[in-house]
Amino acid sequence: MRIPRREFLGMLAASGAAGALSQSLHAQASLPASSSARAAAAARRGDPWLEISKANLVWNFRQIQSRVGGKPVMAVIKANGYGHGLVGVARVLEAAGAKHFMVGKLDEALDLRNAGVRARILNFGPWSDADAAEIIRLGISQNVYTDQVRALDVAARRSGRHARVHIKVDTGLGRFGIPHDRAFDFLEQVAALRSVAIEGVFTTFTEDPEFDAVQLSRLKEICARATHRGLSIGLRHAASSDAICEFPAAYTELDMVRPGIMLYGLFPSAHAEKERKLDLKPALSLKARVAYVKTLRPGESVSYHRAFTASQPERIATLAAGYSDGFPRTLAGKGAVLISGRRCPILAISANAIIVRLGDTPAAIGDEVVLLGSQGDASISASEVADLTAASVYNVVIGMSGLLPQVFV
Repeated sequence: MRIPRREFLGMLAASGAAGALSQSLHAQASLPASSSARAAAAARRGDPWLEISKANLVWNFRQIQSRVGGKPVMAVIKANGYGHGLVGVARVLEAAGAKHFMVGKLDEALDLRNAGVRARILNFGPWSDADAAEIIRLGISQNVYTDQVRALDVAARRSGRHARVHIKVDTGLGRFGIPHDRAFDFLEQVAALRSVAIEGVFTTFTEDPEFDAVQLSRLKEICARATHRGLSIGLRHAASSDAICEFPAAYTELDMVRPGIMLYGLFPSAHAEKERKLDLKPALSLKARVAYVKTLRPGESVSYHRAFTASQPERIATLAAGYSDGFPRTLAGKGAVLISGRRCPILAISANAIIVRLGDTPAAIGDEVVLLGSQGDASISASEVADLTAASVYNVVIGMSGLLPQVFV
């Protein structure tokens, strides 16, 4: 969707609802008090911004629900909502019926609660004993796999409440979690803590097809033993976006799924994107405005180290965006941006400037430029950018700067 400059500014000035933005509460101390005003100022200056489609976020959520037969979906919104805006994404998905979220840092969980998000929130990341009382007070579920869980039990008894936990079992990925051969004993120990409630038991796959089956078998065996002993273990979950696409047993044989990248309309692998077992719609667009237009004479150059030298007259445009905004520097000489619905090759990228070849493309200062997304019939996808930079779509979207204004449209 292309928004003219005047209309965009008017939309933001009209009301917070019309131009709702999401940003980390921890960043607000260094930002203008009004996020709408910040986005309007960015557009007025020609600074870049993100547009996030609410409709596409909800569409993707529904596609995943359908794929897994209506089983509970724990929406993974870590890493600032995969670059899409933590609080904004959570609000959209909670309104669409999401009842579970997973984050990667305790600060993210605190930001969500402070923003009024009421759904269950699982903090996958670390915490300290000093955080225990706050975790319990805010009703945050905590990933546990060591004796540190006892600090939650102590804090819960003092507050007269229960601590909520999910037990992480390392079935073979080797990062975090109680090793699978010791997991049953740990489950028994946690179940014996009077002020701790086990909400779930989970693991993370290696995404090696043959070994994933081994991991699933290990998790199921541990949970079956626990259930046979009468332990209440909550929801069993393991299926990420990759497993939802490639390993149906991970959700048909367990109780809940944990999609991340697919919520944002992107596929976890090139193979999954080729097969497209779900009809996903990208939610994120990165936009800027033309900041300057000129014609280079033969022999004139642009950017550091004379990154490009004209051999003939060249119309170029400069954008006030760059790799400091998360736009990959290695796209210079490879990628393109969209102006007036046409692809304009990128000649140079620095921290705060992108220079593109216009050719005969109409362009004037203030015109909208799409760096990632669609304009007219043309589009530049995250997977295209990932291919050109030898990265993944995860790198592309999560790499967006957290300082970029996020406009939910």
